[in-house]
Amino acid sequence: MFGKKMVFSVLACSLCLSTILVTPSSTNIAEANTASYRITYKLPPNPEKFLFLNVQMVSITNPNPLPLQLRAYSSDDYIIDMETEESYHKMNFDYRVRFLTSKKGFLWNLYHFIGNLPPAYPTDMNLDELDQGIKKNTDAYSKEGRSLRETRAQINMNARLQPLVQAGYVMPNEIDDGIATKEFVATVLYRMFGTVRPYHGGIDLKDSENVAVRWAVEVGLPGYVVDSEGYIYPDSPLSMESGPEKYAQEHAYDRLQHFMKLILPGKKTESGWEYYQVKLAPGMVPTQPRDLISVNGKPYNDDPVSSITETQEYQNASRKIGQYFIPRFPQMLDQARKDALKPRAWDWSRDLIHHPNFSKGIATYRKNKSSKNLNAVYQAVRKHYNLSIRQDSPAIIKSVLDNVK
Repeated sequence: MFGKKMVFSVLACSLCLSTILVTPSSTNIAEANTASYRITYKLPPNPEKFLFLNVQMVSITNPNPLPLQLRAYSSDDYIIDMETEESYHKMNFDYRVRFLTSKKGFLWNLYHFIGNLPPAYPTDMNLDELDQGIKKNTDAYSKEGRSLRETRAQINMNARLQPLVQAGYVMPNEIDDGIATKEFVATVLYRMFGTVRPYHGGIDLKDSENVAVRWAVEVGLPGYVVDSEGYIYPDSPLSMESGPEKYAQEHAYDRLQHFMKLILPGKKTESGWEYYQVKLAPGMVPTQPRDLISVNGKPYNDDPVSSITETQEYQNASRKIGQYFIPRFPQMLDQARKDALKPRAWDWSRDLIHHPNFSKGIATYRKNKSSKNLNAVYQAVRKHYNLSIRQDSPAIIKSVLDNVK
């Protein structure tokens, strides 16, 4: 495990947006014995690594206003206008997912995410008359009806795409009807955030030298999971699992939007990008208790049994975990944002053993191997790097110091 390279899952980062099967350092253990199982939990000293958050869990006190003069027209409206089958089939889940994970769908949502770019409607067309013409056309799927609806759909799509092109976030030749791949999404976001989240240059992918893709891995964007061999599969759609993926799924794209808004400085202003001011909503717990709970000594996520979550013992453990995390939320969010600014520890030999920042501390530790000197190196590494959950422990750093050349 501790050879020259240590390629990690990008999900094991400052904002945990899916289940992480790990056991953190213990600061407290609660046990409940029954005839068939024993529930335990461990409270981590690095709670920010277990931050689970989405926009429904918080209140945002400084939201961006909606773009001026943006007409009421949703992505569902666009899907209905563009598709030609019966409305029941048009609005099913598959159509929505296909739109969400397409290039145009991603850019549509990105436009709304930015929130303050004026739309680009054509000046030579009366859009109210177009709406009325469609409304009066009782045969919506006649040749004329389809043409009118497609025209309205294209106008509303272009009203959102052109401001992104004008801002320099996407090039006209990059926009087509294909899937929003990892490389496409990373390229657009790097143009947006590259100056406020600069790339440190430490990610070595086997199948992509694209700086934007490597930046996405370094920052910890959801959907960019590197496999154990160092492959990211940049032409695949975003995925919460490693490996090549042929079919795009909604979850990773949805998680990405939450990460951008809450961890990146996702508020666009005239002076640049700023953080949103957020507060945890009442009743919300900024972690997933199941990530910290074990059943009979094994992580609950290894073999989840839904009935266990209904037991009083599991509920008691969840409540204690919530009591630990809720008051720490402001500090957790602040640290997660700071961690996203840091480089990654990717190659232990390069990034720790032979890094000049740590040479003095490593030499001191190797003289006597005391826990005090080990902790000094560990804290220095934590301060410099955005460590993954699997990397973030004194035991891991000790193993690196003792075994990596």
